[in-house]
Amino acid sequence: MNRYSSNFHRDKLDFLEKLGLFLVVIGYPVLVSIYSMLPPLIGLAGYIIISNVNKNKIYALAGMVYLLNLELNLTLPMLLSIFVVVMTYIFLYSPLKLLIRCRVCFLFSMIVIIDAFYYLTLFLYDAMFQTTTVVSDMMLVYYIMVDIFIGVLL
Repeated sequence: MNRYSSNFHRDKLDFLEKLGLFLVVIGYPVLVSIYSMLPPLIGLAGYIIISNVNKNKIYALAGMVYLLNLELNLTLPMLLSIFVVVMTYIFLYSPLKLLIRCRVCFLFSMIVIIDAFYYLTLFLYDAMFQTTTVVSDMMLVYYIMVDIFIGVLL
C-alpha cells in the first residue's frame, strides 16, 4: 500500500503520463466541439487547477491550457473560465476548505460552485452583449451532472 501512495503523490511525470495529459488537453476540447453530447468538464478542470496550484504546477498549467483550448474551440469568451476559477480560488477556496472536511463533499461543492459561477457569468455576458453563446436547456444540466459524476469518480 505504501508504494502506491508514494507514486501517487510524486511531482515528476514519466513520458506516457505527459503524453496522455497532452492528448487530453489538446484532443478533448476538439472532440467537445465536434460532438455536442460530450460535456466540456469546466468544473472538473477548475477543481484540478485550484487543487494543484501549490502542489503540482504541471497539472495546474495543463488545466489552464485545457480551458483556453476549450474556449477557442467552442467560441466562448476568452479567459472567462480562467477568471472564474481564479476568483473562486481567491474568495471561496479557503473558507470552504475550513468548512467542509469530507474530500468528496468538498470536490462536489467546488465543481458545483465553479460550474454555477461560470454559466452565470456566461449568461451575464450574453445579456450584456446580446449574443447567445450557450443555450440554457437540459443539455446544460446534463453537462453539470456529468461533470460532477466524473469528478466524484476520480
